[in-house]
Amino acid sequence: MSTSNLRWLTSHGPHILSDGVSFGIPWRRGLYQPGQTFVIEAKGTQWPLDSRELAYWADGSLKWTAHSVSADIGYSDQYTVTGLSHPHGFSPGIEIKQQANSLSVTSPSGLHLWFAAPGSSSILQQLDIDGQIVCSAATVVSSINGEEHTARVDAVKVENSTPRRALIKVSGIVEAGSDSALLPFDVRFYIYSHASSIRIVHSFIHDLDPDKTLTSLGLRFSIPLGQTELYNRHVRLGGSGGGILKEEVKGLSGLRHGPTIQNRIDQTAGRAVTLKASEWARTDLSKGLSFIPSWNSYSLAQLSSDGFTVKKRTKPGCSWVKVPGGGRADGTVYVGTASHGGLAVGMSDFWERYPTQIDLDELTSEEGSITVWLYSPLAEPLETAPYHDGLGLDTYDKQLQALDVTYEDFEPGFASANGIARTNQVFMKPFLHTPSNEEFSAFSSLVRDPPRLVATGVHMHSSGAFHGCWAPDSQTLGLAPTPKQAEIETQLSLLFDFYHRQVEQHRWYGFWDHGDVQHTYDPYRHAWRYDVGGYAWDNSELSTDLWLWLYFLHTGRADVFKMAEAMTRHTGEVDVYHSGNFRGFGTRHGVQHFSDSSKQLRISNVLYRRIYFYLTGDERTGDLISELQDCQNTLLALDSHRKVQEHAGIPAGFAMTNIGLDGGALVTAWLTAWERRSEGWLRYKALLIQFLDGIAGLRHGIGNNAILLNPTTGEVRECPPPTPEYAISHLSMLFGFPEIIAELFHFAREEHPDVVGRFMEVWLAYCRAYNGGPDVQREEFGFEFPSHATWRQSHSTLTAFAAVEQNNEKLAHAAWDQFFHTDGYTDDHDWSFIQASPPEYYCDGVEAPWVTTNEAARYGVSAISNLASIGKFLASAYLSHSYCPRYKSVDDTFVLNSIGLTTESLESRSNIR
Repeated sequence: MSTSNLRWLTSHGPHILSDGVSFGIPWRRGLYQPGQTFVIEAKGTQWPLDSRELAYWADGSLKWTAHSVSADIGYSDQYTVTGLSHPHGFSPGIEIKQQANSLSVTSPSGLHLWFAAPGSSSILQQLDIDGQIVCSAATVVSSINGEEHTARVDAVKVENSTPRRALIKVSGIVEAGSDSALLPFDVRFYIYSHASSIRIVHSFIHDLDPDKTLTSLGLRFSIPLGQTELYNRHVRLGGSGGGILKEEVKGLSGLRHGPTIQNRIDQTAGRAVTLKASEWARTDLSKGLSFIPSWNSYSLAQLSSDGFTVKKRTKPGCSWVKVPGGGRADGTVYVGTASHGGLAVGMSDFWERYPTQIDLDELTSEEGSITVWLYSPLAEPLETAPYHDGLGLDTYDKQLQALDVTYEDFEPGFASANGIARTNQVFMKPFLHTPSNEEFSAFSSLVRDPPRLVATGVHMHSSGAFHGCWAPDSQTLGLAPTPKQAEIETQLSLLFDFYHRQVEQHRWYGFWDHGDVQHTYDPYRHAWRYDVGGYAWDNSELSTDLWLWLYFLHTGRADVFKMAEAMTRHTGEVDVYHSGNFRGFGTRHGVQHFSDSSKQLRISNVLYRRIYFYLTGDERTGDLISELQDCQNTLLALDSHRKVQEHAGIPAGFAMTNIGLDGGALVTAWLTAWERRSEGWLRYKALLIQFLDGIAGLRHGIGNNAILLNPTTGEVRECPPPTPEYAISHLSMLFGFPEIIAELFHFAREEHPDVVGRFMEVWLAYCRAYNGGPDVQREEFGFEFPSHATWRQSHSTLTAFAAVEQNNEKLAHAAWDQFFHTDGYTDDHDWSFIQASPPEYYCDGVEAPWVTTNEAARYGVSAISNLASIGKFLASAYLSHSYCPRYKSVDDTFVLNSIGLTTESLESRSNIR
């Protein structure tokens, strides 16, 4: 097996390094200390590697580092990153100069960027390559209620820099009147030492109430065209799948008479054309040129996920001329001159994030512009009013009754989009010449599918990354799976592939929607319940994000990574509040991503972001994680369990808290701050240790369910009556609590053995009891768990945890029995699909009447976790008496045969009568 620990997520070829790549990689405890230098190696050659330290083990050794490479290293399919015993030297790298009124960045590849001082409306003052200016300004453009507003930059800073990469962060707002600052934004510019493209990440907070609707939002780039002849000004628009619309401001090709054949060939190729009067046919050259229209503006609009239109015009007041459109535009454009080059710009996920648009203007002037609209001005206003009028739900009693009907938890004043956010990725690439078809198509490929280096699954697992709930699959390890392992792997693949196809089949795309999936299917009308209360958008319910990320770690599949990335970008931004009254909370599943009144930490949970953050080192995701370091304080602002949890007066400084639903998010936020060594990390560490110790001291441990928490000190108290002294919830453990606790034990047990040991006792008691049956429950807790303590397939991971910690094979067998024979997608589940086609169905595709995203996510998390922790017991569990399948039909026998077993052989091998 290869010793390489780094690979390309997808294969692009050697040119891939010309665009720059950043990646994260984990290290086992104690291997490297802070300040360690690294090299990257391939094919016997080493190159020095820059480094940023992302996280540390509890003993202070490095846990995660991030690195950046571009064309300063050679290409290989795989690499090995390793520590160096001595400091290394870099060849000349990125140079940053910061002065009172400006900041500039220069790279060895010839890029030179100037950033204006705060107070300017420009997010970028100038970009040149090898001394040639290709962008003379860039700014944020927007309109609210149709009124255009100007951006104001408030801060420009070097967020981080190494010899191989610089990251400049520009922050600002949109000025909407003398006293109004709206739509706060961050724009990050990523410049790699040996790359010619620049990555831009634009993030903004939607801090508008329904009476103020966003009507456009974009980035505008100014392109110097000077005195260049109009026939030497070139436009390239990306069509679908790398296709290119090649146009000139004043076209020579297609004319009846005039230019020579060579003139036409040179112009359409983007080369400089010199027109000679002696070669111009039939008319005087200057008169002939005056008869040719000059195209001043172009507009490509992607107003749905399935179609884009293109049009152009000569000047305002003249009609637009329709240009052939298409289905799904790549979202790329180039404007420049044949003699001096120009700028290519592209937006990732262009059609997936519709309504989007690209406008080219002032192409006949000395300075043209490219506007990449993140929200198209041709689209309907971005309405965020509630989708219904309240339905008379003006009391908690009515709201709870309605919850039983539509599964929606509505409350007046809570269906607000004020404070949610969105992030988009844009690339720009300067050219000193008109890009060839191959060059522009390669740029479109970069925009559509940016290169990605990822640590190998074997390396990540051996390092202890995300410990306890995943392991590489058999294919990654080069091993033959057992029949039962193969069957589980097949079901995991089937579930992911189904949802991956459902995104396309049902067009789960759009400005807010891209990245999310729907919650529950309606087999009666053959549609997802997109308009039924809490059954519509999923919003991370029961850890869908975690399922996708664990499945990526498990398989290393590129398509899984991309879907998980899109979900993380959505759920971490759109489903969470970043400002306003609900800051720090996420919103429960609903028809609109913000419409449900249940605002909870279980949705904003850092657990759903941290895997992506560590794999990539992505700074925006790091921001989202940092925002939640003090999420405990949100519990003082709003009692998220106010409608369902009885309680007496709450002491000053304390908040009602659910151990599982809130506690899992708190533990993750504090643990991540601790391991990242974020500012104030010692306080977060103390909060975490105090919280664990407090739960360990409760009369019923995890079974208390509801507690009083002091967010300032981490003190935990039991709730006085009328709050029940204990309560067992079927949902408490389904939002990442068991997974983060497994990682926490691995992280902290050596440094804090006493507290961790005490908490371990109460946690193991709960793990043994939940699926253990009445006798075990009474033994551990003194009471029997209620009948609604369901989701037993999901809770099999708790039994598995206890089995591993106690080295108990009997518990491992019991865990597999619970996984296969309780609820959820059991061993005799029918996994078949129905082929869907009109007129019975709305569109062609497949239907799974049995599917719910809750069940799919929980099966995925549980299967991957159990394979990792007790996979070695699967074969023996399958043959044991307690685990023997119930075969009742010919179909069951067929299933056994299909995995290499028969009823007779199974009975003889397990001694079952």
